[in-house]
Amino acid sequence: MPAAARHPLEPVLNPRSIAVIGASRDPSKRGYRAILSLQADGYLGTILPINPRERDILGLPAYASVADAPGEIDLAIVCTAAATTPDVIEACGVRGVRGAILLAAGFSEAGEEGRRLEERTLEVARRHGVRLIGPNTNGMFSARMRCNAWGLPDIPVGPLALMSNSANVVTSLVLQARVLGHMGLHTLLSVGNQADILFHEYLDCLGSDADVHAVMMYLEGFKDARAFAQVARRTTPDKPVVMYVAGRTGEGKRAAKSHSGSLAGAYPVNRDLLRQSGVTVVERLYHLYPVSEALSLFPPMRGRRVAVLSEGGGPITVAADALVEAGLELAPLTEATQALIHSVVPNATAISNPVDAGGGTDPRADYYRPITQAILADPNVDALLIVGIWGGYAERFSAAASADEEPVSRLLGDLMREHGKPVIVQSHFADLRTKALGVLREAGVPYQRHVEVAVQCLAAAADRSAALRRLAGSVAAAATAPAAPAEADALIARARAEGRHLLEPEARELLRAHAIPVPSHRMVASAAEAAAAAAEFPDRLLAMKVVSRDIVHKSEAGGVQLRLRGGEALAGAFTTIRERAQAWRADARLSGCLVTPMAEPGVELIVGVIRDGQHGPVVVAGLGGVFVEQLGDVAFRAPPLSREDALSMLDQLRFRSLLEGARGAAPVDREAIADLIVRVAQVALAHPDIVEIDLNPVIAHGSGYTLVDARMLLEGVD
Repeated sequence: MPAAARHPLEPVLNPRSIAVIGASRDPSKRGYRAILSLQADGYLGTILPINPRERDILGLPAYASVADAPGEIDLAIVCTAAATTPDVIEACGVRGVRGAILLAAGFSEAGEEGRRLEERTLEVARRHGVRLIGPNTNGMFSARMRCNAWGLPDIPVGPLALMSNSANVVTSLVLQARVLGHMGLHTLLSVGNQADILFHEYLDCLGSDADVHAVMMYLEGFKDARAFAQVARRTTPDKPVVMYVAGRTGEGKRAAKSHSGSLAGAYPVNRDLLRQSGVTVVERLYHLYPVSEALSLFPPMRGRRVAVLSEGGGPITVAADALVEAGLELAPLTEATQALIHSVVPNATAISNPVDAGGGTDPRADYYRPITQAILADPNVDALLIVGIWGGYAERFSAAASADEEPVSRLLGDLMREHGKPVIVQSHFADLRTKALGVLREAGVPYQRHVEVAVQCLAAAADRSAALRRLAGSVAAAATAPAAPAEADALIARARAEGRHLLEPEARELLRAHAIPVPSHRMVASAAEAAAAAAEFPDRLLAMKVVSRDIVHKSEAGGVQLRLRGGEALAGAFTTIRERAQAWRADARLSGCLVTPMAEPGVELIVGVIRDGQHGPVVVAGLGGVFVEQLGDVAFRAPPLSREDALSMLDQLRFRSLLEGARGAAPVDREAIADLIVRVAQVALAHPDIVEIDLNPVIAHGSGYTLVDARMLLEGVD
């Protein structure tokens, strides 16, 4: 079979030859330090110093220009000032250089003048096909070619990749890996301003690299979020992508036109849509490295049931609390497993899970061999967490006491792979990096100093497996593009012809055209028509709402009357609503009032679609009603949605217990709500000129749901 084609970025990220433009003999200059760093790490390619005033630099022949340098050149490290970059990239392009690292600052991050300079540089690069890393970057590191174009010494080498908007965060993470002995790095990238190469292009290259087992990312912002999501969907089934998203407490942009729009925020949208794409999003930066390392080693986690094994009560209690708080479960061990544990440790007082292997006697490492075998063979167990002093028997007791630690540590790796269940160790002695813990790491079992971090690794593994199952369903959902019913298109065309958004009756009809159940209603244009409408809804309590293109929030304008019965009540309500609407806004154009039956009691939800500046259409679902903005208990997903996506939105809500039947109420019909969410997503895909859908409230109850209010906004309409 022919060899697989190299990724277009491969020669840029793993260059065989590097021209250092602005090379220098001055140790204080970047052009000196860049060459020194490459030499110190034993760069396997050719270094070509470029300086018109020097003949040699650091023992290497120097060249007056990039045009004079011999051979093919994969990468240029540009160490000159920002103002020189257009001319430098022009020379590189003429010479056929494939890529360039722009180290200088002073581009778009520095203001309008810098932005124009960045645009000129990018225009030159694209004209010649030169790919740019940066500008405003600290560079990159590639283990394959021992290419340290970063400058930080002693970067640990391993199978992880790291991309970051922040060079300082990269430095912090590299030092964390060095101090704590984490798995090392294959590729390290400071992306800078992303003038040219964007996050999704880097991820596409790293995702196709067999030597990269997981990708870590520190994100401050995308330039093409939808392209990243597409690449992530292709990458995450094969290798973990773990990300810390900055800006968790930022308010983000808020749209003022409706409830749905006001719920848009940069962080929650990024977080939810990244997770939908299979990306593991961590909430703490110090979790980024350990979670990435663990996911690169773990087999897929089948469920959320965890067994805890220790030789003392304190760590067991901490672990149990941490597991529950992380949304994991203590696995109920079978009677056969408990009996085997009891035969190994007869004095054990805790064998049902958590398991105390100390048993009131001096801890013995050899107990762990049969106990871990039994636990991992138990069908009720999805993962094993060992907490306490493992790896420290020699320090805690004696060398003799530790004799079995090393062989059992090797066995743990074999058992993890044999049973296909994650195993992780929390050790009080992790900071000492003992010999036994080194053996454990060689066996492919991660260890951590803190229980909470180890538990986070397991929670991330469980979440990743669930996300990939949902992702497979989303791919299937995307295969069938929704059609736009002719009657729905006609409603939109009529509204556009009149220069307005859809009125509520039209929004209801459009939903009905997409097979979404909508309560019956009647439009009335006078008090007499309102009185006559009572006959259409005998023995029903009714609601009446103003219909006007100029009134967005009906309740605020006094445009809603509830619990009406009979013609006289309806006629009076119509007159009241009309008077209040005109008092609220004298020039409001009134189309009439909508009469509809009152909904049965239930849980108020919001289901809608917003247009996000980075991601495009985004589906919103969560707790609704008049306090929807204050509660902010919503979830976001990008269409198309699978049933599993929709159910995961409900599971994500902080107050999801309300859906389960709080204070004696019946549980809501989750399947019906999930179906509504999926169908609303299909409406958004079928009608891309609908920029916002706001169904609030949707009353959820045991027999389904009742849609109470509906708004739809069209693109380009004020």
